[in-house]
Amino acid sequence: MDLKRTELKFIITIDEYHKLKNELIHLMSLDTHAKVVDRMYHIRSLYFDDLYDSRALEKADGIEFHQKYRIRSYDMTASRLEYKTKVGNMTNKQSFWLTKEVEDALMNQDYEVLYKNLDDSLIQGMVGRMKFDHLKPVLWIDYDREAYTHKIGDTRITFDKDITATTYGRAFPFKRNVLEPRTLVLEVKYTNILPDFISKVIFHRNFQVLSYSKYYMGWLLTQV
Repeated sequence: MDLKRTELKFIITIDEYHKLKNELIHLMSLDTHAKVVDRMYHIRSLYFDDLYDSRALEKADGIEFHQKYRIRSYDMTASRLEYKTKVGNMTNKQSFWLTKEVEDALMNQDYEVLYKNLDDSLIQGMVGRMKFDHLKPVLWIDYDREAYTHKIGDTRITFDKDITATTYGRAFPFKRNVLEPRTLVLEVKYTNILPDFISKVIFHRNFQVLSYSKYYMGWLLTQV
């Protein structure tokens, strides 16, 4: 699989966020999905894993090749099935729009309905791997995202706030805050090249590197 996109993650404070954002707004464009009022949009992801939580534990177990399956929606609109792979800081993502019928079938692991309604060989292969690996929906991750873009390197800088984790399928689900108060996740994503003028703004600061995914951090909280 071709891994050309670099993804870096950091935990930053609210104060650091305001300072960095005030510089980036002069260098980058606000993401077109953002709402005019607050510059943000909501992301909800449902992650799939097996009985042994293998996808959650890949990083902790020292496995170099990471892979995740999730259903993701933006501002609670139409959903996509995403398959994301990562080696080190290099990533690749495949995604497919879902009808409501297919989304429900995925959540219910109804493969008869899935195969009947899927005519794309790539998504058929993805669903086939999910069935082979006995993956089931396990955890919701929700957050608000503020994103900035630049055409060079297809660069995206995102600030993810109010991140919560909720176990899937519980009769009385309990939503947990993933991060400490007054902190958020900064993500830097680019293909092949990060513009120097953006790099200088970000990397002269001593931000705390985030080694684990939102899914892993949320999963860890639900084990308590």
